[in-house]
Amino acid sequence: MRLRQCPLANSQIGIRCSSSCRLKVQVRTRLLTLHVHSLRGQIVFTATAMRSSLQSLLAGSALWASAGAVTLFAADSGGNVTTLSLTGCTNNYTLSITSKTTDCEVNPSWLTLDGPNRVLYCYDRGAGSSVSGSLNSFSIGEDGLLSRIARVSAPLSGVAGEILTTSTGARGYISASYNRSAAAVFALGDDGALPGTGPVQVINPTLEKTGPVTLRQDRSYLHHVIIDPTNEYVLIPDLGGDRVRVYTYDPVTVAPIAEVAGLTAPPGSGPRHGFFRKARNGKTFFFFNGELDQKVYSYSVEYTAAGLVFTHVFDAPAIDAALPATRAPTSEIALSPDGRFLTVSNREKSFRDSPILGSGPSDTLSTFSIKEDGTLKLVQLAPSGGWSPRQFSFNKAGTLVAVGHQNNRTVTIWKRDVRSGKIVLEEDGGKVGEVVLTGAVVATIWDE
Repeated sequence: MRLRQCPLANSQIGIRCSSSCRLKVQVRTRLLTLHVHSLRGQIVFTATAMRSSLQSLLAGSALWASAGAVTLFAADSGGNVTTLSLTGCTNNYTLSITSKTTDCEVNPSWLTLDGPNRVLYCYDRGAGSSVSGSLNSFSIGEDGLLSRIARVSAPLSGVAGEILTTSTGARGYISASYNRSAAAVFALGDDGALPGTGPVQVINPTLEKTGPVTLRQDRSYLHHVIIDPTNEYVLIPDLGGDRVRVYTYDPVTVAPIAEVAGLTAPPGSGPRHGFFRKARNGKTFFFFNGELDQKVYSYSVEYTAAGLVFTHVFDAPAIDAALPATRAPTSEIALSPDGRFLTVSNREKSFRDSPILGSGPSDTLSTFSIKEDGTLKLVQLAPSGGWSPRQFSFNKAGTLVAVGHQNNRTVTIWKRDVRSGKIVLEEDGGKVGEVVLTGAVVATIWDE
């Protein structure tokens, strides 16, 4: 069962609820009175209040209704994919472990949800002694219980992947591998099937010359997979090559993918993750984080007959320009569900070479507001809740953010103010819950 907020017309809030669901309601206001009654299979709350007061209340997220629980999935390098359950509302949340599986092999690294088909894909990057990793598919059962459907061999050191559905309905999974730099294409069958025994195509990019950060840029290092808004291009940031590689694909079979002109990033930036945003004026922008120079970048995107043309618009330090390059690497970057903010995670206190290593209890989540011209404004530096926040994700409503920490082995969930874009701090009741897993947490996603 999912966590739901269901504002209806006028002054009603309705929640569809089966006879077995547990309903919790908390109201923190003096502006209205709630009357509870049943109406055609729904539990309906009729609010006696001024319409403007009710609208303000709902917009501020003061009224929450929780029917059952919301599910999350977390992968850790201890070999587990864990199902988490978040129950409750307002200041009474409970985060707990409901089940776990070791069927993603020894080193799960990335999770991709196929919500409509109730399938979860898990990439296993393999152990240091392995010759390959694996791609695994799982059916999602009641309470998020995972049952493996299929497994195929995959390039070693996979760190990201994305499902691609073409205009003809063909489906594939495209992955990026880091240490053994590889872009791979897998066929996807119905109901989580993985045809064949491995990828249908593997590309191993090379560099014409190495980058200025010799310890990290001696060769190509792919780190993410992004589908563009037109669904015509696949982008893969190359940390080692200071570029974002761009690929086209076959609309009937997905493979083969073919590299075309991409984005050339500043030397030593080390592009890691990225996303697209389409502004209200119709312009398209691409944002990415430089892991090595610890900056956030904005580029405008022009679609031409020859492909994508990228133009630099803006860049800013993710946390502090005073921190030396390569000493406080960024990790994840994500667009808020409403498209108004971006957040990037930093490892300024947990990275081994940081000048402030271990100087505080938490690394940082940096949030920027996004202007329509593609420029950014810093709005908050907030604690992530632990050390080495490799990955985080927003819930669909944007009211919560789940952060996975490698060094602490924790999943920490924070409240988030949708209007301001800010994480609600712990002293203000913002910490929703936390669980400790068996290994370094590398991926945490919401089942919604």
